Amino acid sequence: MIYNPGKIGLIKIANRQTLDISTSDAATAGLVLDRTASAPMHAQLTLQLREMILTGRIQPGARLPASRLLALELGVSRITVTTSMDQLIAEGFLEGVQGRGLFVVSALPDTALKNAASPDGFELEQLPGNAARAVPFQPSSHDPRLFPDKEWAKLLERGWLREKWQIAPIGAAGFGPLREAIARHLNEWRGLRCQPSQVFITTGGVDAIQLIIRAIGLSGKAVVLEDPGYPLFANELSHHGAHVVAVAVDEQGICPGHMPAAAMVIVTPSRHFPNGASMPVSRRLDLLAWSKRHDAMIVEDDFDSEYRYRGTPLPTLMGQDGLDRVIYLGSFSKVFSPLLRLGYIIVPPSRVEQFNGLINERGAVASATAQPALARFMLSGAFAAHIRRMRRIYSSRQDALIASVGRHLGGLLSVQREAGGMHLVARIAPELGWRMNDVQISDCARAAGLALSALSSYCTGPAPQQGLLMGYSGFQDEELEAACQRLANALQA
Repeated sequence: MIYNPGKIGLIKIANRQTLDISTSDAATAGLVLDRTASAPMHAQLTLQLREMILTGRIQPGARLPASRLLALELGVSRITVTTSMDQLIAEGFLEGVQGRGLFVVSALPDTALKNAASPDGFELEQLPGNAARAVPFQPSSHDPRLFPDKEWAKLLERGWLREKWQIAPIGAAGFGPLREAIARHLNEWRGLRCQPSQVFITTGGVDAIQLIIRAIGLSGKAVVLEDPGYPLFANELSHHGAHVVAVAVDEQGICPGHMPAAAMVIVTPSRHFPNGASMPVSRRLDLLAWSKRHDAMIVEDDFDSEYRYRGTPLPTLMGQDGLDRVIYLGSFSKVFSPLLRLGYIIVPPSRVEQFNGLINERGAVASATAQPALARFMLSGAFAAHIRRMRRIYSSRQDALIASVGRHLGGLLSVQREAGGMHLVARIAPELGWRMNDVQISDCARAAGLALSALSSYCTGPAPQQGLLMGYSGFQDEELEAACQRLANALQA
């Protein structure tokens, strides 16, 4: 009998074993993968299954087809399907039941709904073949055409076909060789000396913050955040009972002299998000002194520091800390691919035992399939080579955006060259500012099919800053040129 993933009930396979593969409304029969698309097939499968779950086409509690059978139906390798399933498990959409298979969770958690969006809250553009591409100007966007698909696929296949029994017992803290690779990378690229035992693998920033909240015990305590800043952190802290205090940043980042007593502060010293400011050494030392004075922890979010195009690499705050007060956050979403949903935290030596206990209690959540492949990719030198290549390309694309803004948006918006990052903050010229604020400009851009994010939407203070985030990393020169022309037409209409 030929396998049909949309058929509800029982089917028979070649060995005459009967399996229950009930799904919701035959939704999986609509899965179509395009081999000519730029997006990897596992990413296409993840995107389509996630959308089916969110829209209710696959109902809560529904059982998904076995990976072997689904791979046969789609004409892809089993590793393609398992990589997609691991991703959806990590995001909180699926859960495994011993001896029965994978099921859609009965109630989607808030974190799953957040992770279903792009990292900056924009929907992904649907291109022919269901390939996911970022909308022009989306901040922190990746170009799937630049991803090392062939090398990555070989590493995934090698890990699954040849070594899966060796990698199966990955500990809750993460795959040992990957922790070693991260420690080596931070030492070589950032001058941060740490031991692999200090490295804990996470599924990203929100997962990391949840662990830190549990470790420090922040319910009812004050936590200082940068204003403007990353909204998901503020939401997560408030959800767990912390009192969030927003402190405005200036051209040198957050000012410790303006910070009240608190249990913790989250900062982006190498490159502030979203303004792009770099914190000078004097202010970093003031921040460390503040933490000592108030017995507070510092969380250093180093989200895209590898993408620095001019000047010498900036030291990490954790590398300057001699008091064991800094926890370092890193992510592969910006420097490699958001599809991995892999990140890490580096904790001070005095906190290792505590975090081991918390993570062992929680259990492993990061993909066991992707970790060995990423470890080998890093240890081989391919990861460093990939970053160097991306830095050259992204630096060129920043120049292309600046030139395109000058040609098409002069008198409306202005941008300045930055030493690094994946987006620029455009300032609104008076000629446009008297007609529209940044939210209205963002709405106008969205109507024109562009993802221009309002700077004020990242602010919480009474006088939000005005500006627009213009992402350039995910787009070729001609795409940036066309997008600037389209934006100019929309704003002048």
